[in-house]
Amino acid sequence: MLKYRHITIFFALSLMFVYCSVNIFAARYYRLFEHERVLYLGLRGIDEAAAIEYLNLDSAGERKRFYDNFWAGRDEERQLFEERSAYAFKHFGGNAPLSDDRIQVYVRYGEARKEIITQEKMIGVQSSVSVRPAEIWTYQKEGLIFDFVRMARAYELISTSEFGDRVAVSYLREVASDTAVEVQSDQPLDFVMSYGRFRQQKNLTRLEIYLSVDVYDTNGLSLYRGIKVFNRRDSLINNTRHILMPQYGRSASFVDEINLWLKPEEYRVEVELVDLKEKRSARKEFSVNLIEYQDDVKEISDLIPVRLIDRGFTHEKFEKPVGRVIPLLETDLPVHKPFYFYSEAYNLETKDGLHRVRTTYEVYNKERMRQEVVDVMIKDWIESGNIAYLGAEYHPMDLAPGNYIIVLKVKDLISGKERSAVTEVRLTGPR
Repeated sequence: MLKYRHITIFFALSLMFVYCSVNIFAARYYRLFEHERVLYLGLRGIDEAAAIEYLNLDSAGERKRFYDNFWAGRDEERQLFEERSAYAFKHFGGNAPLSDDRIQVYVRYGEARKEIITQEKMIGVQSSVSVRPAEIWTYQKEGLIFDFVRMARAYELISTSEFGDRVAVSYLREVASDTAVEVQSDQPLDFVMSYGRFRQQKNLTRLEIYLSVDVYDTNGLSLYRGIKVFNRRDSLINNTRHILMPQYGRSASFVDEINLWLKPEEYRVEVELVDLKEKRSARKEFSVNLIEYQDDVKEISDLIPVRLIDRGFTHEKFEKPVGRVIPLLETDLPVHKPFYFYSEAYNLETKDGLHRVRTTYEVYNKERMRQEVVDVMIKDWIESGNIAYLGAEYHPMDLAPGNYIIVLKVKDLISGKERSAVTEVRLTGPR
C-alpha cells in the first residue's frame, strides 16, 4: 500500500511541476509587448533556442539588442521573417498563439496550398459523426505536407510527410538473372509479401508481387530472389531468378516489385528470398485467381494501399501513368500518417477520346457491428483513353486506431456504370 502511495505522490508532483512550468512560460510570454510576441512566435519557427533566449531576457532593451544581433547582416531575410511572422500572428494567433503550430510552419515555409476539412468530411449512414476541423498544407517545391487538427482552440501539427525528389526510396535492384542458388541454413530470413491483380490487355493479366525486407547492414550484402508460378495442374509455367543489390541506405526496409504477365487462370506462386551474406533464407507462397479477367469481365483492378505516389523517380519497376507508385507492405500503419491508394478501371466509355469518371472512397470502421462511414473522398477525373489510372492521397487525420475497410467506387459519368474495389488497413498508435 505504501508503494502505491509513493507512486501517487510522484505523479502528483510531476503534474504540478509541468503545470507550474507552463504557467511560468505563459507568464513570460504575456509580459511581452505585442510586437515582441509576434517576433518570439516567429523565432520559434526558425530557431527554438534563440526564441527561448529571447523570451528569458529581462528587459525590452535586451530583447531588442538580441534580436538585432540575431539578424545582423541579413536584412532581406529579416524583412521576410517579419512579414511572415506578422501574417501568421494575425491569421493563426487569435485564439491560442502559444499552442497553434500553424504559426511556426508558416513563418518557416510561407504560403502553402491548403485543403480545409470541415464538419462535413465525416458522415454516418444514419446520423452525422463529429470530426474536428483540420487543415492540410502542401509545399510543392519543398516536397512537404503538414496535417493540422484543431484541438480545443488551437491547430496541432499531427503529421509531417515528404514526397518528390527529397524522398529516396530504398529498393532492391536486379544485377543478374537466371542464377540458381542453394543455401543450406537454419537461420530464417523474414520478409513481407503482398500482390495486386491488374489487366494488362485482353485475356492477359498483370500480377504485381510486392516484397519488403529489413536490412541492418548492406555492406557486402546481396540477395537471391526466385519466383515459381504453377498452374492448376501444378505444372511449372514460370521460373524467374535474380541476384539483387540494395540501393539507397545502409540500414532500411528495402522494397521490391515484380510484374508477371499471365493468362486469366488460377495459380500457385512460390517466392524464395536468400541473404547470400548471412546465409539466411525464406520461402513463401500464395494462391491467386485471375479467372475474373477472362474476356474483360472484370473491369477494375485490385485497390492497393501504397506508401507514396508522386512525380519523383526510383526505378522503372515502380513507374505507372500516375507517377512512381511505391508499395506499402506494413501490416500496421501509424495513426495520422498519410498514405495512398492505386487502382485501374477498364473498358470505360469515351467521348472525344476522353473518359470521365467519379471516384468515391468510403472508409468504414470494421469493428462496428453496423456499417458506419467514417470518411468519404470524392474526385472527378477526365483523361484520355478508356482506362483510368487512379491514384489517391489519403489523410487519416484524427481517426482512432483500429481496422478499417476502404471501398472504392468508380462511376463512369458517360455510361453511368459503376465499378468497385475493396481493401483493408489497420491504424495503430497511442491516442
